[in-house]
Amino acid sequence: MPAVDDAALPDDALTEAADGLAEVAVEFADELGSAPTFAEFLEILGWSLPDSDLPTPLPLRAVMKGNKRYAGPGPSRVGELNDNVFEEARAALVPLFGVLKGSITPESFASVLLRMVNGGRIGFADIDGADVRKVVADVPKKRVAKAEIGDVLAIPVSGGHRIGVVVAKNRFGSALGLFEGLSPTGRLTAQLRAAPRKYPVYTEESLVKNGTWQIVGHDDTLVELFPADPEIYHKPGAWPGIDTGEFGAAEPADGPLRLIDAAEAREVGLSDGTYRQTYPAAFLQKVLAERS
Repeated sequence: MPAVDDAALPDDALTEAADGLAEVAVEFADELGSAPTFAEFLEILGWSLPDSDLPTPLPLRAVMKGNKRYAGPGPSRVGELNDNVFEEARAALVPLFGVLKGSITPESFASVLLRMVNGGRIGFADIDGADVRKVVADVPKKRVAKAEIGDVLAIPVSGGHRIGVVVAKNRFGSALGLFEGLSPTGRLTAQLRAAPRKYPVYTEESLVKNGTWQIVGHDDTLVELFPADPEIYHKPGAWPGIDTGEFGAAEPADGPLRLIDAAEAREVGLSDGTYRQTYPAAFLQKVLAERS
């Protein structure tokens, strides 16, 4: 991919994009009560890139006057935002990406972004944009991904992504806690976070390893929304000589069987035959796509 000579970009294209991003900062303040920190602004942009060859999310960091690495002043509030802020950021960048005609790279985008930040049109809660000396896109080196407990996964489906968090890894496989709803960008929104599904599912990590399912974050507090030791369920009479009860039994990864009642059997789908203990990753993605 050829590099972009961002110095040759028309001033009006940069001005239009900067004005649009300034409105994003205003919308942020309207939602959360104060302007975004520069760290929060960079995080929003990393999730809001128009369709291109750039990775999403694109990690961005900055170097300030005096060659000091920039660090945000506190915890990020980006997770509390509604999707409209991200859509506004994406819309602000679309004309700029159109001028670049698909030839943009992470490095050239960071250079263009620096010019807009230095222009002073965008207001930040913690810094003056003129004091930013460099913006850097930290593109991770390609490697075989391995999910850990607390990792947030974006599972692509038609129209966006389904979001899950790894809540356990044991002899049954990797347990995913899933969230109801669809994420257009692959980000765990506040709305999705408020809608965890009650029962995690077990799967394997082949689609994490090949990059189909992206690890888009890590949040140990999400694990607390789901059972610490997700059980699998067995129908009545599953094994000769083992009591699985009148309605079925639940089995933790490390512990004895627990007999369940009719209501729980009905809730998990054991009584009507729709329950599955584990899903190969490709089949789970297919099931989630059909429900999206």
